[in-house]
Amino acid sequence: MHPWWELRMTQVNKSTVGRPAVTRRMQRYSLLKAAGGLVVIFGLIATLLRNDPFPSVRQQAIRQRRQVEKQRDFRDPEEAASGSASEEEGSDENGGRIFTLEVESLTGGGKGSVIIQTKPEWAPLGVEHFHELMDDHFYEKAKFFRVVNNFVVQFGIAADPKNNRPQAIKDDPVVETNKRGTLTYATSGPNTRSTQLFINTRTGGNAFLDKQGFAPIGEVISGMEFVDQIYAGYGEKPDQGKIQRQGNAYLDEEFPLLSYISRTHDGEGLEEEMEESDEENSV
Repeated sequence: MHPWWELRMTQVNKSTVGRPAVTRRMQRYSLLKAAGGLVVIFGLIATLLRNDPFPSVRQQAIRQRRQVEKQRDFRDPEEAASGSASEEEGSDENGGRIFTLEVESLTGGGKGSVIIQTKPEWAPLGVEHFHELMDDHFYEKAKFFRVVNNFVVQFGIAADPKNNRPQAIKDDPVVETNKRGTLTYATSGPNTRSTQLFINTRTGGNAFLDKQGFAPIGEVISGMEFVDQIYAGYGEKPDQGKIQRQGNAYLDEEFPLLSYISRTHDGEGLEEEMEESDEENSV
C-alpha cells in the first residue's frame, strides 16, 4: 500500500490523454490558412465578375430596362416632350437610335468614327434586329470583306465563327431609296436578312436596288469620309464561305489590310457607353 499522498500525485487527468498542447505557433498557422482561403475565394469572385459569366442574362436585363424606360413616363405630356431629347440623346421620337462604329486600318493606316442613325419608320423589322445585334456588340472586330468602289462597302460576318447568327428575319417593304450613306441588309433572296450589311457609297445613290427589295434601315450622319477610306484593294476576293467557317483567322492570313470595326457603342461619344458599362456591372 502506498501512502495517500503518493496515490494523489500519480492520478492522471483522462481528458488530456492523446491531445497535444496547442502552441501559439500552431494558432498563427491556422489563422494564416483561414486568411489565405478567404483571399482565394474573393479572388475567384472578382474574376467571375470581370469575365461576365452570364452575358445573356445581362443583355436581357439591359433590354428590359430600356423597354421600361420607354413605357414609363409620369410627367406632364408637354414636359415629357420637351425633356425627351435631353434624357435620351441616342434615340429619336420614332424609336431610332444612334450608334458609333470605330473603324480602323483605313487606307493609309488611319482610323475614324462612323456614326449611324437608325430609322424604324423605314424598316421596323430590320431596325429592331440591328438594335439587338448592336446591343450584343456583334459587329466588333468584323471586317469590311467586300468593297466595291463607288458602289458599296459590306460587312457583318462575325469575327469568331462561334458567334455567327444565321437566323433570318422577314423583309420590310422598301419605303426609302438606297441613296449614298444609307445602311442596308445584304440578302440572298426574299426573307434572308440576317447580319450582313452594306453602306451605299455611290455619289448618285443605288436606286436600282430599291426594286430588288433592299430596304435601308438607317444612314450615316457623320464620318462618311472614313467610309470612303475603307480599304478597297481586295475588292470582292475574300471568300464568304471561308469567312463563315474560319472568321478573322482566314482574313488575317489572306487579306491582312482589310479595314475593320474595332468597337461599337451607343450614341456619338463614349460617355453613354461608360454609363451603360457601370449599369451592366451592377446587374
